[in-house]
Amino acid sequence: MDRIAKIYKGNINLGESLDLPCYVIDDGETVERVLSQREVVKLITGGRDSGNLNAYLSAKNIQSILPDKFKKDHKSLNIKAGSNNSKTGSEIISNTDNSLIFRVGSTVVNGIRASDVIDICNTYLKARKLGILTPSQSKLAEQSEIFISASAKTGIDAVIDEATGYEYFKKAGDLQSKFKAYLTDGYREWTKTFPKEFFMHMYRLEGNPIPINDEPYPIRFGKYVMQFVYDTLDPDIADYLRDNNPSPSGKKHHHQMFSEYGYKELTDHLLSVMGIIKASPNMDRFKENIAFAFPNTRTQQRAKKAKDRLESSRPKLEPTYMPETGVITQLSLFGDDELSSFDKSLKKALDYNPSKDNK
Repeated sequence: MDRIAKIYKGNINLGESLDLPCYVIDDGETVERVLSQREVVKLITGGRDSGNLNAYLSAKNIQSILPDKFKKDHKSLNIKAGSNNSKTGSEIISNTDNSLIFRVGSTVVNGIRASDVIDICNTYLKARKLGILTPSQSKLAEQSEIFISASAKTGIDAVIDEATGYEYFKKAGDLQSKFKAYLTDGYREWTKTFPKEFFMHMYRLEGNPIPINDEPYPIRFGKYVMQFVYDTLDPDIADYLRDNNPSPSGKKHHHQMFSEYGYKELTDHLLSVMGIIKASPNMDRFKENIAFAFPNTRTQQRAKKAKDRLESSRPKLEPTYMPETGVITQLSLFGDDELSSFDKSLKKALDYNPSKDNK
């Protein structure tokens, strides 16, 4: 095959004892997230071995639950994985259903797709659940569980992209693919996506009374929708919507631009946002909660401003220093009628000076 490709390398840290080398291979047509088969063996054995993955996948007791693609041994190649060779560069040597052999510099790596590693780990977990593991395989299931917990199948691509730095080299076409998945070329038939409850809570978070009569929502509520829903759903999509903003008073709305897939993602996301809204006592706290649930640069900046406002609005109380006891207390700021019975007892104890009784 020998197809030229851009290869990005990084390491996934899985604790103090194990760094897992990972790769993103971009040949201009497809993008593969890959791990070295030798390192996968090290992963599932807890670092005890880095040998042939097939030796583990060929165990008879897991054949009935092992995905078919892993039941075939990898074909031998003229160039052995891991060997150094006079030929250098980045290229794909062989690309099959269950392996991807490629060259990084002068080293040849026998790789396995990241999603396939998840499937192998799940096989060991299923075998443990069925009670068909041998004692010597218990460690394999334990390590598999650790890896599954660290990177679920839906998130493994993102983990590897971050570790390799590939996320900074993605093609502009990837962004277009995202737009294509989320958005349509025109406007869908109107549907009521944002419930009235969403906007009523906006009044509450602002500290404003809820209008008794139905009336057009303030223009600022449109900004809330962009900041708290679209920016937290996907900042790229939010920017596109801002650039293609329908008239605030018209009959076209942002959600009508979403495809079937995008519309489902939006409505599911809106349910999560509504839960955070209901749990927030005011607008500043809501921004902090949103930033915690959906961290990105925009939400973090808004949360910081909200936190600064909260800090600046709190009264600054000067503590009283009591040189006799070395205790700093706020209790002296309050009258006795403002204190609970416990605080009164505490204040009496703090105010007690035995030297006065001896005079």
